[in-house]
Amino acid sequence: MDLAVTIASWAALVAGGFFYLVGAIGLNRMPDFFTRMHAASVSETLGAGLLVTGMLLQAGPTLVAVKLVIILLVLLVTGSVATHALARAALHDGELPLLADADGKLAATSPDSLFPGLGARLAAPLRSETVEQPEADPSKP
Repeated sequence: MDLAVTIASWAALVAGGFFYLVGAIGLNRMPDFFTRMHAASVSETLGAGLLVTGMLLQAGPTLVAVKLVIILLVLLVTGSVATHALARAALHDGELPLLADADGKLAATSPDSLFPGLGARLAAPLRSETVEQPEADPSKP
């Protein structure tokens, strides 16, 4: 039984390392921001999940396993939120995704043509870019 757990653990660790390697290659080889971000997010979720699974198998039912699960949950939540925020900020700044046209060539595509109404939402400033001024109190000079 111990040998089977060790083999499964190492298989998960090697597979997780493989996905991180593929993600790193994807960061260098992909043509635009959005596909690079996709490569990084896939390697982060799948690679981290497999690495933590391998470490969980090595740790067994201990306090270390609980800490590893908490770390995995934090990585999964923060990774997806960060990816969404980066994609939204890139679209807001005018970065256009590259999509294949009818000839199969990559061309910058307006997100408004894909999702009607998105252009109006992107034209509005982000909440982080607006500064709310406190209302002036008329009783104070």
